[in-house]
Amino acid sequence: MSAIQVRDGKDVWEVRFEDIRKYHGELALMAVAVGFRSQQAAFRVLYGDSAVERKAISVVSGHAGPGFRDAFEYVTRAVSRGAYQVDTDYPRGQYDPYRPQSYAFVIKGEGAGAVEVVLKEHFLPREFYDFLKKGREGTTTEQDSEVFGRLKLELAERALALPEQELLDVRKIG
Repeated sequence: MSAIQVRDGKDVWEVRFEDIRKYHGELALMAVAVGFRSQQAAFRVLYGDSAVERKAISVVSGHAGPGFRDAFEYVTRAVSRGAYQVDTDYPRGQYDPYRPQSYAFVIKGEGAGAVEVVLKEHFLPREFYDFLKKGREGTTTEQDSEVFGRLKLELAERALALPEQELLDVRKIG
């Protein structure tokens, strides 16, 4: 798995999944992994092999969760810069059967255009959404928490291992 090259002023460094994982913690590992891979895909389309200018990136996230937010924030600082918007009604990637929540992201690069990245529909099993619903309702048992924790870790590992075309739909939109 490769890293994302980030430019901040004159400095260029590499960001790896493990860096974001340390920043975020273990709460939403699947989202961190998919957020990382989404950025890799979008930046490849927008910038090829060049380092991404951190301050030039803005993000529209269809998902309001902390894993996606932290993945984008760590790499781009879009949240801190006010260049991060959440639109849970974004029309593509609406897979959660219980609420509006999109697994799609629009990543824009100043002067480079925009890319829409959408998680493949069947990547997340129905069980994943059921656990999220239980969490919102406050009905999660200790056993549920253990099983869901293992599932999120398995999904994160799978997201990092799958070829991009099996995980994401990526298209330039602007």
